[in-house]
Amino acid sequence: MIKSGTHNTQQNFVLEQGQELSDGIYEAKIVLNGKHVATLPEVGYHMLDDVIVVRNHITKNEVKIPRDFHYLKTVKPDNDDHKLAFCNFLGNEFFEHKKYDPQYHGISDKHKFVNSGSIKNTRDLKLNEYAHYTPRFFAAAGPESQNYAIDLFELAEKGKGEKVGTLADEFGYFESNGQLKYHNYHEEKEHVYDPSKVNIEMAQMKNINSEFYLMEGDNTITLHTIPELF
Repeated sequence: MIKSGTHNTQQNFVLEQGQELSDGIYEAKIVLNGKHVATLPEVGYHMLDDVIVVRNHITKNEVKIPRDFHYLKTVKPDNDDHKLAFCNFLGNEFFEHKKYDPQYHGISDKHKFVNSGSIKNTRDLKLNEYAHYTPRFFAAAGPESQNYAIDLFELAEKGKGEKVGTLADEFGYFESNGQLKYHNYHEEKEHVYDPSKVNIEMAQMKNINSEFYLMEGDNTITLHTIPELF
């Protein structure tokens, strides 16, 4: 099993290679003291021609969300954490609206719901505090959005309120040679890491531990991950 290095003896985070997701592409997991705590996501988000594109970077499959469904509400799927679901201003979920459309048949939960780890937060965002049958957020390309990034705003009486984060469009995975390859599509960056030469630290303590620093020499990036449910 391939593992990363670490310089934190009490919080012993390492990167480990998981199951094969596609030919020569393997899951990248973050493990704490032998316990799987998070996974690097395979689904990312970007805005193109006023349409939200949910893209699986392994299968290359895309789901396009039209403008009428750029609202988001907090939901709690069975036996899972609170997540966000795309909906219209009434709270009708996009994938429920399309469930009889053959084009959307068999869409997985990875595409239906936005994990908290896929939100690059501007502040500590506790989704459970926003649980409601109507939307509490709106997705839009903000004035400072970078390379088709989608910003997330609280809903206010007169439209968009405070910005709370940005939907991530990142993909990290192990290659068959044991190297970790990481893409940040918003920043148009990619890098290959030797797992034995990197260190992993938790970025900050939050209600859900989903952000980590990956450090290699003077180079540090923030990983936005999907936390495991315990």
